[in-house]
Amino acid sequence: MQDSTQITKSNIEVVRDYTNNVFNDHSPDRVTEYVNPDVKWHGGTLGTIEGSAGLKAMLEGFIGALPDLHAAEQDIFAQGDKVAVRYVVEATHKGNLFGAPATGRAIRWDAVDIYRITDGKISEEWAADDSTAILHAIGLYTAPWIS
Repeated sequence: MQDSTQITKSNIEVVRDYTNNVFNDHSPDRVTEYVNPDVKWHGGTLGTIEGSAGLKAMLEGFIGALPDLHAAEQDIFAQGDKVAVRYVVEATHKGNLFGAPATGRAIRWDAVDIYRITDGKISEEWAADDSTAILHAIGLYTAPWIS
């Protein structure tokens, strides 16, 4: 039986492997290696996706629009079955994103994601991305105080 320190380290490795092998290697087809079939992804205003097939489809669209996407881990913390990560994400807008056609613009945003790990796989994720930074970078939003 694993002690709590071993479980915490294992849970962190699951999240790091998922980030590197799915996002940073641009391989949404590998999502099922890291998530449970009934995974729930909570994306705030982007809604909730249930099931690994739905998550894979969302990631295909997102990574397809941002094919050089790279999430750089800034901080990672774990307790019990939860892992929290703060990322800085960079990409180039090369495909349809949020209904906006490719602009070729560079995008950089902050993200904080919390993962719940069950039986060595991700069973739930809460994704808090700075969507306003993304929208601003692709020309869909400018804050009124920015000239």
